[in-house]
Amino acid sequence: MNVIFHIATAIGITTLIIDTSKINANAKFKIAITFVIFSMAFFSHGILDYIPHCYPINSKIDFISGLLIVIIFTFLVKKPYKLIIVFAFGGSIFPDLIDLAPAILNKYLEFNLPIHKNVFPWHWPEYSGSLYNRDCGVSTLNHILLMLTITAICLFKWKKLKEMIYKN
Repeated sequence: MNVIFHIATAIGITTLIIDTSKINANAKFKIAITFVIFSMAFFSHGILDYIPHCYPINSKIDFISGLLIVIIFTFLVKKPYKLIIVFAFGGSIFPDLIDLAPAILNKYLEFNLPIHKNVFPWHWPEYSGSLYNRDCGVSTLNHILLMLTITAICLFKWKKLKEMIYKN
């Protein structure tokens, strides 16, 4: 699945899970919630890559727009939430960094990094939901449902999202 969908999912997970009333309560809570959000973002990557999907966004545009969203969102979020959102984004793209980044860097930057067998099962051909037959109807539906779900989470948890971003 395109990186931008993984990053959007990280925002949805963070908005859903974060408890803004307890974030400054103690360090143990902040570490625990950061771990939970990282883990959920990481496992959501596997789920999203497992379901049938095409790649509706060009890989270069996907990478640039995804990177811009990460930078802008990290910049906009208040200080107590910066580490949490960085870990959410990190968890959501970590599998791609491990399995796919070397080949991508070799292709676009003409590096000569060693390519290894994919570590994560959702990147193996038998478990990947990647569709290459150009029949992307199911994929389009899956992408629409994903974005509607993330939008619904952000709208229902708008107060939390606003508290993480806006200055009081």
